[in-house]
Amino acid sequence: MVGEQIKVRSFPEKNYRAIYFRGKTLRQTYRPKTPISELDYPEFYDVKITNHCNGKCPWCYQDSLPEEGHFDDILNKINDFFGCLDDNQKPFQVAIGGGEPTGHPDFIKALKLFHDLGITPNYTTNGMFCSEVSGRQRIIEATRKYCGGVAISCHPHLRQYWEMAASLFLLNGIKLNFHLIISDGNSVNAFLKIYEKYKDDIDYFVLLPHTAQGRANHKRIAAGKLFKELKRLDSSKIAFGANFYDDLKERGGELDISLYEPEIMSKYLDMKNMKVYKSSFHLEG
Repeated sequence: MVGEQIKVRSFPEKNYRAIYFRGKTLRQTYRPKTPISELDYPEFYDVKITNHCNGKCPWCYQDSLPEEGHFDDILNKINDFFGCLDDNQKPFQVAIGGGEPTGHPDFIKALKLFHDLGITPNYTTNGMFCSEVSGRQRIIEATRKYCGGVAISCHPHLRQYWEMAASLFLLNGIKLNFHLIISDGNSVNAFLKIYEKYKDDIDYFVLLPHTAQGRANHKRIAAGKLFKELKRLDSSKIAFGANFYDDLKERGGELDISLYEPEIMSKYLDMKNMKVYKSSFHLEG
């Protein structure tokens, strides 16, 4: 696993200092009673390298499809964008996504390039790469060599793939998070079953509210049921997508979690057009 070197970033004018070691970030403020301001140089980037995906999820907020292509020239784009930053400006980590990033022909080279630039790469996958026996071991080995960890999207219709991927990653000592989309009560029940099965193996269960974007239609979020159930779970295992921020803020101290203004420390980079956005849910620049 990577991430043995201690890294430090400091922007006093933003009231921000952070130390990164072994995949963990410790944030400090210069003025304790003043919040951290939005960073001009984020500590974390989501990086989209493709819009191709064979998952055909009906709720895909990126509207990724099997007929969509991979983005061109991503290695040069990565080097041009991140290579010119000094050590204080470089993000600690990136999360590579899409689409399904593991299918990009330059995926493994991208992992190595980020690693060589002193940036810890992570990625999100639906696990479908595991169906190709010849290629999956190369991905597993590169992940173990270069990555800080992997996030697996636990979609119900792709369960055979993501469970296989989870088993392979865990067998190889790779840090895992699970991404779970929360909509109605049934989705909450499904999350609870996955939590009970994997709670001893997974670092974080990251809960993402169903959002009407891309192919996803509007759905009512069963927030009341979700937060009632969360009170009996280990809060140190639970994380939330930025779109849950308003619910969390409204509920105050119901859960023992750290809460800060979303997207002040991260940005979203679309490598198709090299535009930077606040997040993948705010594609207006």
